[in-house]
Amino acid sequence: MIDSVFGNLDREATIENFKTYLKEWKKWKLKALQRFPGMKSPSMDGQPNDGTPHDPDAKFVGFASADYEYKTRVKCCTVLMSVGEEEEILGDILLHRFIKGWSATRTMLYINDHYNTYLDDRSFRRKQEQALWEGALMCPDESVRVKRG
Repeated sequence: MIDSVFGNLDREATIENFKTYLKEWKKWKLKALQRFPGMKSPSMDGQPNDGTPHDPDAKFVGFASADYEYKTRVKCCTVLMSVGEEEEILGDILLHRFIKGWSATRTMLYINDHYNTYLDDRSFRRKQEQALWEGALMCPDESVRVKRG
């Protein structure tokens, strides 16, 4: 079913794009924290400001944009986890490998322990690739999907 809908995608390029997309989580989280809009007491014109000479609306927009970007990356993992029992493991792999930045070995040990299963290295790598593929297909950012050309 999935291949009939997404059959025109370059699987390897899409997986690499989605991996990069997820790894950018930290960059967006830091930008959101950096741009967190602060407010001080009202200025002489009666409008609150944060003491900076630039447009306060731009600061709110920058914060909201960065906040959306990092939360969307986390949501890609949690939504995948909610699809079904097998996808729960896939979403957890993405969350721990690419959002939390765990090593493959540490993530594999966590999955084996948490889900009371046994994945060897080869099985884990296959699951990780499947997780990246399925995550990319449901990602709201269409730029991660690469069409064959």
